[in-house]
Amino acid sequence: MYRCYNPAMRRVVVAALLLVLPASVSAQEPLQPGDLPPEIEVPITQMRFDHPTRIEGRVLYPDTYDDAIWIEWLRVHDGKQWHNISDQRQFVIYPADDKMWPTLKAFPKGTVLRLTIQRDKDGKRRVLFLEGA
Repeated sequence: MYRCYNPAMRRVVVAALLLVLPASVSAQEPLQPGDLPPEIEVPITQMRFDHPTRIEGRVLYPDTYDDAIWIEWLRVHDGKQWHNISDQRQFVIYPADDKMWPTLKAFPKGTVLRLTIQRDKDGKRRVLFLEGA
C-alpha cells in the first residue's frame, strides 16, 4: 500500500477527493419502482401476494421471536397448474391466527408445505390455509 508522507501532498489528495466524491454520489439518480430491471421487478411483484395465492414452500426454520416460519418458495399455482420458481427465494410467513402457530412451528426443516397466503394490511404474508405436507 502506498503511503503519502508529504503533508502538503496529502492535503491536495484529500481536497481532490472531497471535490470528486460528492459529484459522483449525486450524479446517480435513485431507481424508481417503474425503472427497475425485470430481473428485480418481477420477483418483487410476485412476492407481494396482494391476493390469496397458492404456493409450495420448503420449511427452513421457525422464527420463534416473531412467531413465524422462514420458507424457500418452490412453486406457485396459477389456478390451472403448478409453476416452478426459477431462483431461490426465501421469505417469512406468519400464521393467520395464534391457533395455527403450534402447527407451523412443529414442521421439521425440509418439510414441503402447500399454503394459501396473502399479505395483510401490515404487509405480513399470512397463511390463510395450510394444505399439509
